[in-house]
Amino acid sequence: MAMTEKAALARVLKISHVLYSALSKDPQAHNYIAALDSLSAALSHCNNAERPLVKCIRSLKRELKSADKELYRSVKRCFSFLFPVLDYDFEKSAAHIPAIIYGNDMICQKLSQCGYDRAKAMADAMKSLPGYLFGEFESLTSMQFYDLVFGFYPKLYDEPFMDEMKRLFE
Repeated sequence: MAMTEKAALARVLKISHVLYSALSKDPQAHNYIAALDSLSAALSHCNNAERPLVKCIRSLKRELKSADKELYRSVKRCFSFLFPVLDYDFEKSAAHIPAIIYGNDMICQKLSQCGYDRAKAMADAMKSLPGYLFGEFESLTSMQFYDLVFGFYPKLYDEPFMDEMKRLFE
C-alpha cells in the first residue's frame, strides 16, 4: 500500500511536534539545527508535482538518523506504516507549511547564537502548531490561536517571532 501525500504530511507534522516538545525541554541536548533543517527541507516538497513530500520521507528518516541517533529514536515510530494517521484538513495544513519552515528557521537562528532560552520559548509555541492543524484547537478562531500561542514571545523578549506569518492565521 502506497503512502499518500496526506499521510506523509501527517507523519511529518507529528515528527515536528515531537521535535519541538523535546527542544522546549532541553535545547542543548541534541542536534536540533540539523533536525529542523531536514524537517523544513522535506516540508518544502509538500504538493510539489515533481518531487512530492511522500518521496522525501525516506531521505528525512535518513537525515534525522544521521543528525542525532537518540533524537531519531523518539520519532522512529512516526515512519512506520502502523503509525495511525489522523484525519485532518490537508489543504489548511499545506497552507501553513510556510509558518512551520519560518518558525524552524527562527529557532535555528537562536540556537546558532546560543540563545537557548529564546529557542526554547519558540519551540514551546511551535509545538502547538501541529495540534492546531490536526483540529485540537477548534474552539478557537485562527487569530485567537495565533494570539494565544505566538503572542507571548514578543511580550517576553521584546522582539518579533511569527509576525511575518500572522497573515496565514487571519
